Amino acid sequence: MRSRATLQDARFEQTDPRRLVEYHDPEEFDRIDFAMRALDLLRPKRLRIAVYKTVNAVQIETVEDLSREGYRIASVGIPPHASREHIAYALAELAGVASVPYVVRTLLAMERSRPYR
Repeated sequence: MRSRATLQDARFEQTDPRRLVEYHDPEEFDRIDFAMRALDLLRPKRLRIAVYKTVNAVQIETVEDLSREGYRIASVGIPPHASREHIAYALAELAGVASVPYVVRTLLAMERSRPYR
């Protein structure tokens, strides 16, 4: 004869929800335009990228392009509080650049020499 299951027999775990801590840059600039200019300089190969505005955090998703072998499709969501550094770092990683820190410094230097109008 089987005994009744009790709460003590339960094997459930309670976990904390996913938490993101992200820097909020107070500077006003066109983040989408900055991302597009950075992509013009990075010129990722075999990668189609859609850039859009998001609310909470930088979101990057990549999938294989089933219509063309060896190609990928990516979507990049940029919130209104993202810093230039955060955007540049995310795009450099997405483009598969060998030296991400160098590219981030280059993109930021490019922005200082030719700021958004």
